[in-house]
Amino acid sequence: MKNIVLIILSVLIFTSCNTTEVQNTEVNKQVNDSISKVQQKRVVDSLKSKNPLLIMPPDSNYTGEYIDKYNTGIIKFKGTYRFGKKHGQWMSFYPNGLAWSELHFDKGLRHGPNLTYFENGKLRYSGAYKNDVRDSVWLYYDSTGVALEKVLFKDDKVVKKLPLK
Repeated sequence: MKNIVLIILSVLIFTSCNTTEVQNTEVNKQVNDSISKVQQKRVVDSLKSKNPLLIMPPDSNYTGEYIDKYNTGIIKFKGTYRFGKKHGQWMSFYPNGLAWSELHFDKGLRHGPNLTYFENGKLRYSGAYKNDVRDSVWLYYDSTGVALEKVLFKDDKVVKKLPLK
């Protein structure tokens, strides 16, 4: 009988020690994650101070809306991150509030239509990306909206210049 009681007590002690170790491991993981996020924020802030137009997610696994604003409160960039990568439509704006560019992403890669505008609101150029490379007809305009050039791209290389008609 004494042996059975000793075995049960030993198992209980061993189990309780093991649970504490698991809890400590979870606490350590949370602390390490917090430190990692603080370090990531420092890196992002440092990079953004060197290049104010740089767009980076709050952390490497961020999913959700992203909006960055000028000091005046006007939106500079807006879009969505999915698991730390740009996904869907991204818009950027000039300080006057007019659209600067519209670009689409798929899992961090440029994929889909790209429209870029002059500060006066006129279209600067348009085209499409496929898996992060130019892969379509691109049209280039001057600041008054007159078409200047029409170029066919395939795998980010100029195939040929097309006539403007």
